[in-house]
Amino acid sequence: MNNIKDILHENDAPAETPTLPKGHRAEFLEKLTVTETNSSVIKSFFYWRAIAAACVLLIGIGAFVYANYGKEAAQPSLFAEMKAIEDEYLKNIASEWETFQLSANDSYLVKKYEERLQHLDASYQELKATFLVQKNSLTTLEKMIQNLQMRLTLLQEIQQHLKRLKNEQQTL
Repeated sequence: MNNIKDILHENDAPAETPTLPKGHRAEFLEKLTVTETNSSVIKSFFYWRAIAAACVLLIGIGAFVYANYGKEAAQPSLFAEMKAIEDEYLKNIASEWETFQLSANDSYLVKKYEERLQHLDASYQELKATFLVQKNSLTTLEKMIQNLQMRLTLLQEIQQHLKRLKNEQQTL
């Protein structure tokens, strides 16, 4: 039992503090400054890397949004439908105009109808500008369609009139 008490008292005795070798403090400070400079370089590298990652992320989001909601998404569906209707009418008007010019012998008549069509086209362009400002305006859209119909009807009526005149001249 004494033995155990002696062992415990030996462990309670103050231990000698080890002495540090010479130059230990200078070596420690040198290692500390090297670590600080490395960590500042690493921190600035991570800082620029974070900025680059943020830029790439923003560009990616921008490309995604543009691809999914770009030009066509910005235009209302009514505008897209109007564009299809306009293209169809203008194609028919051009076809009728060519036929009219080929069948008409009177240059005064051609010039007169060309002026009427130009006047209708000018009013159509005004309506189109109004439609682009007032998106989804149904009344403007209806006026635009009526203008196109009026041009097409005008050309079809003059075609029929010319056919009647030719038939009358042939019967005489």
